[in-house]
Amino acid sequence: MNHFAKCRGAALLLFLTSSFSYAGMHPIRVASNTNCVECHADHAKGVYVHTPVKQGCLECHVVTEREDATYILLKPAKSVICRDCHEMKEPMRAHFPYGSNMCLRCHNPHAANDPRLLNAKVNEICLECHLRRPGQLSSQYIPTITLSLNNTMGHPYERHPVSGVIDPLTGTEMSCMSCHLAHGGTMPHYLKMAAEIPEDALNQNVETNDMCHKCHMRLWGLDNSTKKKKKNH
Repeated sequence: MNHFAKCRGAALLLFLTSSFSYAGMHPIRVASNTNCVECHADHAKGVYVHTPVKQGCLECHVVTEREDATYILLKPAKSVICRDCHEMKEPMRAHFPYGSNMCLRCHNPHAANDPRLLNAKVNEICLECHLRRPGQLSSQYIPTITLSLNNTMGHPYERHPVSGVIDPLTGTEMSCMSCHLAHGGTMPHYLKMAAEIPEDALNQNVETNDMCHKCHMRLWGLDNSTKKKKKNH
């Protein structure tokens, strides 16, 4: 890698991680023991509330005074503060936002109405980057897909559903996470394989161990799962 590329990469990383190191000046002076939720109640509202928010804002933030002004900062961390509590794996193939510590790209640090503190529904988040729009040029850095008008089918082939139907393996609504791993994995495109899908895939025949076959064998009632359950009883 040449010097220019290294500098450009370093600048990009600094830009992407800047949201974690931003020091915000509070509009009015406040004491360190102030109940922040009295003014910032929206940060604690949602079906799912981040545990540190319940424990108090000072779990993640510090209040400092400088030149007659109050600054609300994130606590010092080794890299990003999320890593202090959430052990982050290093998959062979890391999804760019995950590998670049862009946790807030997909998650809300305070509260959310979707599981895992997601900023929106799974597919809404994924398609914001990966949906190919009219006139958009393809990119080798961000792969895009084309879906039907209501974004319910069209990947990986024309009539394959991506939402609006039940995932045969989980019993929940199908989404991008039915086939892909959000943070990364060992397979290209972060595809799930036997070890990452529900049930014990190792008990299946070798030719049905991959994700597509396992799902479709279940869908067509050919995976013998019903017979196995009866035998166990």
